[in-house]
Amino acid sequence: MTSPTMLPPVQYVAPPVNPSSRGLYLTATVHDIAEGSPNRILGGVDLYPFNCATGWGTWDVDPCADPGSKLKYGQRAAPDDPFAALQVWGYDECSPDEPEDDIVARAHQNLRLHEQILAETHFAARLLADAGTPTTVTGLVAALGELEAQIGETGTAGTIHLSQRYAAALDAAGVIVGTGPIPRTRLGNALAFGGGYESTLGAVLVATGAVTVWRSPIFQQTTVSAEENLRAAIAERTVVVGYECLVGAVEIGGTP
Repeated sequence: MTSPTMLPPVQYVAPPVNPSSRGLYLTATVHDIAEGSPNRILGGVDLYPFNCATGWGTWDVDPCADPGSKLKYGQRAAPDDPFAALQVWGYDECSPDEPEDDIVARAHQNLRLHEQILAETHFAARLLADAGTPTTVTGLVAALGELEAQIGETGTAGTIHLSQRYAAALDAAGVIVGTGPIPRTRLGNALAFGGGYESTLGAVLVATGAVTVWRSPIFQQTTVSAEENLRAAIAERTVVVGYECLVGAVEIGGTP
């Protein structure tokens, strides 16, 4: 009896998948710089707030009341330290006999899948530095409630930045509502469940006002190395993430 012929395995190239539709980019306003335009965000962005001023208050309705020191006053919010630029990239390599388009496509896919996570991790470090020592609150829902109380004093809806680990618990608690693409609380505050927030924010939740993302066009380059017998491709772009109006930060303590 002869042994069966061994057939080689069938080769199957998995199709590219879409990156996560959740997280920072979903809740932010994203400005993509047009192709061919100068990359002016390499030095970062100075964000001038429009909604964080202190020029508001109340006044006695009695026209004859002595105003004393209660004069109408306020200060226009000034920009904080510039939001630093981040260069994100995707890379792929192969042997020189593989088509260049294949490695370019894979480099772009690596950038596409991981850009938001890298931007979130970078931005989270800035959030922690600006917020200072967070207030410790027992339990996830109570921590969220503390931030919403602070957001309520601003007169606008806010954005709450937190790890994706808390999405299931907040959903089970009935906190996440609405039919739109952005997850929101019952009070309308956006929940930015960042995949890149876990490693930096951990158990800390930070609330801000509106968030803006600036992105340069994608720049790609390829190279062939005869000495190393490889062809390589890199796709990269500049990303800046900034926010308006820091509200506060809380750290979850005790049992959620």
